[in-house]
Amino acid sequence: MSVSADIVQEWLDSFGRVWRERDAKGAAAIFTEDASYRNTPFLEEPFVGHDAIEGFWQVAVADVADVDFRYGVPVIEGDRVGVEWWTTLKSGGEDHTLAGNFLLTFAGDRVSDLRESFVKQKGAHRPHAGWGL
Repeated sequence: MSVSADIVQEWLDSFGRVWRERDAKGAAAIFTEDASYRNTPFLEEPFVGHDAIEGFWQVAVADVADVDFRYGVPVIEGDRVGVEWWTTLKSGGEDHTLAGNFLLTFAGDRVSDLRESFVKQKGAHRPHAGWGL
């Protein structure tokens, strides 16, 4: 099965929205009920299912504000999608930039598996030339 570019874009837009709105329940809803969410390659066990994902998000977004979330051009192969992302936000009242990558597996219009890696830097930084292509 292959996921369409439109579904991928809608999901990415939803992910950015739940970050901006700090919506933990909305974050869980864009995943399948049994989804696996690994926000770092070093996480021993992923967050599995809506309750675990919502719980993770409640903590992750508790202290963020002014989120600007953007994506590069997604690479779609069947039901799997790779995409760069870039986020600036305030955490603890200070500017931070996070730059990372998603590897997503889609089941219909929701994600059944998210694998993420990112770096965090103090300050608000712009993406480098050619980023996201």
